[in-house]
Amino acid sequence: MKKISGKNDVCREHLLSEITSGIFRPGERLPAERELSETYQVSRSTVRNALSELEEQGIVERRPPVGTFVSSEAMKRIEQLSVRFSRLRAFFVMTTGQIDNPFLQKLFLALKSRMPDEVELAVRLSDSCRGVFEGEKPDIVFLFGNYPEEELVMLSRQIPHLVIWGRIHETLNFVTTDDYAGGRLMAEAAWRAGHRHLAILGPLGTDPQCEFALRAKGAAAFCREHNMQFQLHRMTLEESLNLTAATFFALDHFLREDPALSMVLALCDREAIAMIDCCRRRGLKVPGDISIIGYDDQCFVGSIDPPLTTIRSAAVEIGERLAGFSQAVLEHSSGEPVTIREAITPFLVERKSVRILPVVE
Repeated sequence: MKKISGKNDVCREHLLSEITSGIFRPGERLPAERELSETYQVSRSTVRNALSELEEQGIVERRPPVGTFVSSEAMKRIEQLSVRFSRLRAFFVMTTGQIDNPFLQKLFLALKSRMPDEVELAVRLSDSCRGVFEGEKPDIVFLFGNYPEEELVMLSRQIPHLVIWGRIHETLNFVTTDDYAGGRLMAEAAWRAGHRHLAILGPLGTDPQCEFALRAKGAAAFCREHNMQFQLHRMTLEESLNLTAATFFALDHFLREDPALSMVLALCDREAIAMIDCCRRRGLKVPGDISIIGYDDQCFVGSIDPPLTTIRSAAVEIGERLAGFSQAVLEHSSGEPVTIREAITPFLVERKSVRILPVVE
């Protein structure tokens, strides 16, 4: 069915749902407009407009002055509409450990809100590509996760249109945030604010090409190019599980190695918030003594003390690109291949966790 975008659509979808589920059967009279408006908490004019749409589609019949009835062809008409508006099936696939990832949630909502009406979107959670589509034949698959290369190759042979997102791939379609560029943005922001003694802190991650590794490489490359002093520490999984203790250790190590340290670049907001807390416990002021930049722009970081300067990844933009890819597939119904290979540059969100220093060259 069409996406719900207004009150008329909400009312119409409620009526369709109740007809489909058998609450209102073919040949049965619907409640009066006044009753429906009270039930659905909308105006009578909204109910009237929704009924007019359903009448045009042959799902209901108006018989003045008796009332409005479910047509004898209602179920057939609803089935025809479903076929019309669901020409393709798309699966949004991610590993089970990512279901509470706020970045993915934001991305999915952007994709869902912009998905063409003719594409049916479903979610699949799996730590393996093998068997995840058994008995089903999706036209499009959007895949996120560190799946083995042989599984990706196998899947690309089975799925007409496969898009990897969250990483760059040499041969397959992909859309991702350019995390290397994001890392450079962090270091560049520190440079512009006058900071020349930095520390880079973040998770080790699961892959040499994971987002945290690329962010670290980008930040380190900018530092080297501009002769900035920097230290790098990436936490193991064990350290990340005991984040407060690991952050205390990292902060003490950073200060011991470079007493002139003035800035910490945290490769994700979680580490940035932990660093703010550790600085406070050590009697260090943020940003007076230590400035901090995070990465991801999670929903709450603008409300912490101090509000966190951070990098906003391209979650919404990726969702838009995936929806656009789906539209392109619809328009190339002849089976012609559709290509998308794009790394989207994130951007800096400046708040109050960075102190501007006088530049002494």
